[in-house]
Amino acid sequence: MSALPPTPRTSSREAELARAEADMARLEAQLAEQVARATTDAAALSERLARARQALSRPEHAGDSRLSQWAMRLEDTESPEPSPELERLREKAMDAREAALDTRRQAGLDLQSALRVQQEDAARVVKALTDAESDLKRAEAAAKARAEAEAKARRQAEAESVKAAPPPGLASRTKATPDTPARSERAVAQAPVASTPAKSEARKAGRVRMHTSIDTRSDSNFFTGFSMDISEGGIFIATVEAVPRGTAVELDFTLPGGRPLTVNGVVRWARDGNDRTPDLMPGVGVQFTTLPAEVAHAISSFVATRDPLFYPD
Repeated sequence: MSALPPTPRTSSREAELARAEADMARLEAQLAEQVARATTDAAALSERLARARQALSRPEHAGDSRLSQWAMRLEDTESPEPSPELERLREKAMDAREAALDTRRQAGLDLQSALRVQQEDAARVVKALTDAESDLKRAEAAAKARAEAEAKARRQAEAESVKAAPPPGLASRTKATPDTPARSERAVAQAPVASTPAKSEARKAGRVRMHTSIDTRSDSNFFTGFSMDISEGGIFIATVEAVPRGTAVELDFTLPGGRPLTVNGVVRWARDGNDRTPDLMPGVGVQFTTLPAEVAHAISSFVATRDPLFYPD
């Protein structure tokens, strides 16, 4: 059960009734004062009339014709006591006030009873809402904790997968089984290296030049460590070419809809082909050594559309 809120008409009616009751109370007070004063005045006049009659009837005033006339006139004058009709109407007004008071008192008791019921209903609703909101917060907190635990488990699984990869070697990189030729071919297509003369010149200068393209479906992707700062991470290049750890790399790569970008880095880790995980492409993780601001901005915009890989620092 819920009480309806006061309407403007209800508030206006309350104000009008309060004004009318105040006006009636003032009128009743004035009437009561006037009746009391009239009664007092009538009693005083009666005493005064009696004294005047007594004085005019003294023997020493018998010879005064004017006083004799006044004695006769006052003898016929009725005492100005309150009339029975006035008293009857006064009692009737008081009875009406008492009846109205009883009616208002009963109406007030009924209103208090209804209000108490409404307050009890409201208290039950408040308790139900409080309990529901508490359970909702608890469920949301549990869901958040589960999501964080799942994300942590995924990161740990990726780290374990990287750590479990066998040592790098040309034979393991080039070895193909009947169920994995497409993977090797896709890696070669996605991460072609430069022509032999250019590669030879780069090796003479102490760097290996590599090329790759990165999009939302490519095996090549950016990676970060525990810091989650892309500038401290690098690029995983899907390739079957053997590039030893510690090799300096000059990497050209393209992003969707963008021009070729160039960064310098060093090979920090490798992922070899593994028959147990045929969906994981082999390749190398090149950590950035220099990252121009323009390239960092382009990478940050891209990783907003595709999550980077996780590799522990």
